Amino acid sequence: MGTRANRNQAHGVRQRLRPLRDRAMARRPGFDGKFSLSPRERRILGWVVALVLVIGIALVVGLLGGDADGAPAAADGSASASAVAQVAFGTAIDAGTGEVAVDARTDRFTSADAFAYSVRPAGPIPATIYVEVERTGGGPVEVVQGPANDWDQVVAPESVTIAFSVPAADLLEVFGPGEYRMRIFDDPAATAPIAEGGFILVADPVPASAPSGSP
Repeated sequence: MGTRANRNQAHGVRQRLRPLRDRAMARRPGFDGKFSLSPRERRILGWVVALVLVIGIALVVGLLGGDADGAPAAADGSASASAVAQVAFGTAIDAGTGEVAVDARTDRFTSADAFAYSVRPAGPIPATIYVEVERTGGGPVEVVQGPANDWDQVVAPESVTIAFSVPAADLLEVFGPGEYRMRIFDDPAATAPIAEGGFILVADPVPASAPSGSP
């Protein structure tokens, strides 16, 4: 009897301990005081860290104005290119400034006008300039004067501007009436001008014919 009673008592103790063991085994992994992440949580955390690093690099590059390796940011092509100066046109050169006189400025010329132009290029004044003229309206669109021809012009030494004046009648005779674009080069083989501007040559009005007499 005593032996059976002892066995029953031991069985009861095991029954009471079983819920404790079951609850302990049912605890989530890592809930024993140590920090642990599931594979999915570690993957999400990795994405978050990578995103934070990308944003941080972008902010540093934007504030310092350089590339990610610390090199200065490359300037935009249009910004790094030399600025093309604008040619001023008119009918007279101001002897004091060496430029087209302010009160004589115009871009329309008749055969009775003087055709004057001036420009201050962004760089040094070249000793010789080469002028290209392209018709852009009032006739076939074409280059009527190339830069590599006898129209090269020697700039006076010590000049602070490029300035010339010719009779507009000469241009009308060679080019004819129309709208034109002038480009000035410092080298006939250059692809980019140092200055440019547009002008218009106006044809002389055709005289009205005299009325025929009565028979």
